[in-house]
Amino acid sequence: MMNETHLTHHDADICIIGAGVAGAALACSLANEKLKVIIVEKDWREQDRIVGELMQPDGVEQLKAMQLEHLLDGYDAQRITGYTIMKDDTPLHIAYPEGKFGLGLTNGKFVQKMRDELTKGNNIKKIEAEAQTFIHEKGNRIAGIYCRDKAGQSIAINAKLTIVMDGFFSTFRKQTTEVAATVTGYFLGIVLKDCPLPFAEHGHVFLTESSPFLCYPITKNEIRFLIDFPGHQPPRKSEELVQYLHQHVRSRIPESMHKAFDVCMLEGKFKVMPNHYLPGKPIMQDGVVVLGDALNMRHPLTGGGMTVTLRDVNSIQQLLKTLPIETTEERMELIRVFYASRTQNTAVNILADALYKVMSNHDLKEACFNYLAAGGKQAEEPIALLSGIEKSKITLAKHFFAVAAKGGMRKVNKNPGIASMVDAYYMVGDAYAIIYPLLNNEVQNNSTKMWLRLGNKIFRKKQIAL
Repeated sequence: MMNETHLTHHDADICIIGAGVAGAALACSLANEKLKVIIVEKDWREQDRIVGELMQPDGVEQLKAMQLEHLLDGYDAQRITGYTIMKDDTPLHIAYPEGKFGLGLTNGKFVQKMRDELTKGNNIKKIEAEAQTFIHEKGNRIAGIYCRDKAGQSIAINAKLTIVMDGFFSTFRKQTTEVAATVTGYFLGIVLKDCPLPFAEHGHVFLTESSPFLCYPITKNEIRFLIDFPGHQPPRKSEELVQYLHQHVRSRIPESMHKAFDVCMLEGKFKVMPNHYLPGKPIMQDGVVVLGDALNMRHPLTGGGMTVTLRDVNSIQQLLKTLPIETTEERMELIRVFYASRTQNTAVNILADALYKVMSNHDLKEACFNYLAAGGKQAEEPIALLSGIEKSKITLAKHFFAVAAKGGMRKVNKNPGIASMVDAYYMVGDAYAIIYPLLNNEVQNNSTKMWLRLGNKIFRKKQIAL
């Protein structure tokens, strides 16, 4: 605890820790409400990041629901209407549900637009400081935070409810969640300038022998490339890395993109980010809520992170506007309702890590491509899941196992016999080994967990490590 005699004190109804996508969006949604809000951010300058640049359609819908869609204007965000999956030289186009669209954008511009917007709220106070520890009261209630500004001044912010939204490397995660984040690999980010995409208004996923890479527009003349590097060691800038990118990336993109790619390699402006797996398992405590990347992270292959975050922001801002937070009982009811509601909408979380594992498995990758290429509901419902519009975990599981089952049947039909039947069994087993831990970490329903355990007995394979 800091020395109380040298503290600057502030009081608020709500203290928000972090002014990234989650924190800034929540502050904007609460602007000019009756609640007094303090938002703490260690650096209010525009940031240069390679995460949070692809917003799926449901993220756009959440902003519309909060009447914040104007925050998507004014910095060249690019409309995205679907995905193209590139396998060898074969493109597979899958459109989002009719009338829905996502956006590719520059994260720093989007966040800064929200930060500018939240200052219009006469009930919002900005503080530039590093949040350090919680303020604890009797009964283990969190009553706010202690922080320190750049001048070394200590600050105490007393609040009825503290909302932790301090992102990837959260200071408060160990105190607010039951599990730690696991690094599952890395993405190398580069930007190609003045370069046309193979197919306009589409995100692109390029399938390779090992792991995928993807690209999408973030401005009218910039394309974000994310190249996957599995394992525990991040790629480091070197001549060997440039050679690897030439061999594994340049060789797979259209010739029209080669010039921009070569310029990018010469400039050498590479950024690396770790990919995390963190199932959302919050600790129920009076006075504190955690959400965004501080609570829940998934593989960025599907770009679902902002969608999940904005859905959570929409949920909690509605609760804050309708439920009181004066007493322990009132706060705990709000916290319980919020966490219960978010477990119903985690299909896009599960899909992100499941799809990445599928794309790294030769047989399942082939089966997935063939399944989606059949069109109809086999393409429409999976893309609705990826977009965040469809939220059912049952729908996700149905299509996931259908991919493996149909892929297995294709093996048997191509080469009838016991060997093919065994291959098909193991193929479904591989799929189960991928989906079981992901579903098991997200579902709450006991009957669903029972069926998952039964499947685990049928497919006695070592679960794929996340």
